[in-house]
Formats: sequence, C-alpha cells, structure tokens
Amino acid sequence: MNDKEQFFSGAIIDIRPEEEKEKDYHFGEIVAATNPVNWVEKPQNAWRKFPIFNQDGSGSCVAQTLAKLLGILYWLKNQLYVHFSATHIYQRRSNKPSGGMAGVDAFNIARKGATLEELVPSQDMNDSQMDGTEIPQYKHDVGSVFKIGNYVSLPIKDIDTIASVIQTTGKAVMVWFYFNRDEWADVPIIKYPDLNLYAGDTSRHSVTAIDFTLYNGKKALIIEDSWGQFFGLNGQRVITEDFFRVRNWFAAYPINFAFEDQTQPQPEPQPSPGPGKPKYTFTKPLVFIPWDSAKNQPADASLHESQKTDVITLQNILKYEGHFPSNVSSTGYYGSVTAKAVDNFQRAHQVAPLSELDSLRGRRVGPKTVKALNEIYSL
Repeated sequence: MNDKEQFFSGAIIDIRPEEEKEKDYHFGEIVAATNPVNWVEKPQNAWRKFPIFNQDGSGSCVAQTLAKLLGILYWLKNQLYVHFSATHIYQRRSNKPSGGMAGVDAFNIARKGATLEELVPSQDMNDSQMDGTEIPQYKHDVGSVFKIGNYVSLPIKDIDTIASVIQTTGKAVMVWFYFNRDEWADVPIIKYPDLNLYAGDTSRHSVTAIDFTLYNGKKALIIEDSWGQFFGLNGQRVITEDFFRVRNWFAAYPINFAFEDQTQPQPEPQPSPGPGKPKYTFTKPLVFIPWDSAKNQPADASLHESQKTDVITLQNILKYEGHFPSNVSSTGYYGSVTAKAVDNFQRAHQVAPLSELDSLRGRRVGPKTVKALNEIYSL
C-alpha cells in the first residue's frame, strides 16, 4: 500500500550534554539476563492490536507513541484501554515551538502525567492546532493521576531484547527508526545502505512495538505508527530483524520501580519475607561507570568486572535499606540507578557534608561510605 501523506520527522536527535545522558537508566543495570523469546510464526489475526492513531501532518509521533504506551499500561492493569492525549504531552516538549520531540523529554513529561483524549483531542491535527489547544487547569489535574514511575533505555539494534520485554511484561516499547521515505513500506526495506541518520532529509520516526513474530522465517516486531488505519497493514507494519539491526536508533519502555525498606520491623506474618540482612565486608572504593550505548556494555568493561561482585552486594544492601528497586535484578553494574541509591544511602547515614555529597551525586563509594557500610554490614 502506498503511503502518500506528507511526513515530518518527529523523533529529534538527542543533543543533551554527555553529563546529562549519563543520568539515564539502562536496561543492563536492572536485568542480568533477558528471558529467551518464544519465536513462532503468528498469523496476522493473532497479532496484538490497539487503537490506531493519526498524527496527520504534525511532528508528534513521539508524543503519540507515549500516549499509546500509557494506554497499554492502563489496559494491562485494568483490562480496559484508555486513550491518552498526545497533545497534552506534545505541548510540554522542551524544544517548543520547534516541531518534533526528544524521547527522554517525552518520558520525563509522562512522569508528570497525561490527560485523556476525550478532554484534550490530539488526532488528525497539525503542530499549530496541537500547540494552540488551550488546556484548562482541571484537565492538567486529571492528567496528574495517570503517569509513569520511570523509564529504562533499551539496547539499540537488539530485536531479541525488545521482544523479550514485550513477552515478559506485556508492555509495549517505544522504538525509533530512520529511513528514506520510500523505504517505509508495509514491511520496511533498506534501499539506501549509506543513509545518514543525521542528514537533514532523513526521516526519523517513533513507533510503538506491540508484538513479535517470525515473518517469512525472520524475527520481526509488529509495530503501530501514527499514520492512521489506511496506511501500512491497517495501521501496523512488520519490522524484520534485517531492517531493525540497521535502522533502529533508540528504544525505551516505562517501568515502576518498587522500593521496600527491610531495616524496619515488619508486621507479622510477613507476606513476602526478604532474604534477611546482608553481610559483607567492603575493602575498596567503588565508582560509577558510564554506559556505552553503541557497544551495549559498561564503558570500562575491565573496571566493571573488577568491582562487579562488590557492586552486586552493594545493590542488595541498598535494596535492604529501600534505596534500590526491589523488583529488579542486582546486576553488579554501577550505573545511574545505583548512583541515585548510593546518594540516598550517603545522605541517610550522613557519611559526608552535604556540599561533598552534592558534588558526588552518588557516583563514588569512597572510604567514608565504605566505613559506614562496614559498620553496619561487615561480616
């Protein structure tokens, strides 16, 4: 099917400083190993399907994707699909009045909530119409009820991880692609191997991965983009592994971290007793390691391996104290989730003056923190 409508790139390049990018939460910090994917051929009538959106001539694809992620989260929890407003998300973008949106920006906005489509329409509208929609305070207040807890960036060009997240959680995943307009078919293909992501005439698009299948023997994701039901396969497309491994350049999904402070007396009987107080003696400093997204691994692999065992125990201690999420794995990678938890520990135990802690931002477990840990948890 030919897609003739004009397309405006809505997924914009991330121009944040590296210092800001290092604050992102990465999948490798919270999942030690992905669950194997049950790759089987599914007939089209067995693919999951949700209401198809239409961004019309706007650059709101990222906001449309986020609105669908929220709708699917609500559906998973309540067995009822609710359409959230992309306009309410799009209006709050940091680059307004320019068109398009950054992925991290959208997720951070969704942490503050999104109101309902019935209150703030977002379909078949251009940028001017979406930006010009007046949103009274009470509609913002309704939106504050519906929000995500956090989000995690996924490795790019790794179709198995995306499929595993969908299979394991039932959630949808925001995935971004770049392409020349005539490559974006029902089953997108690569006609221009040397296409440059950063070129001004390259299309950059955010879509929602909602299912996975084998398609003509190839691993594939089923995605819904926001071009209306008359484009693609009734609003859906099949992204094969061949295309995904070359043209995917961002992926993330929402997550609610759960925290449980086990240091306090628990009511009897405990419905889910924890493993008990950790015991460990730390002998060396530990440090934050940036994530290398291109290689999908810690930037300093040797340092990561040398402190991995210590960091696993540190994460278990931080879980015990309620600073590190209890519903994720202790992987031994000292990333942004761990840094935030360390910062909370350091402040709770007053291991150093606030000015020093403000400077550290939880990115180092130095002698003072080691001493505090060992006073409480040493063997």
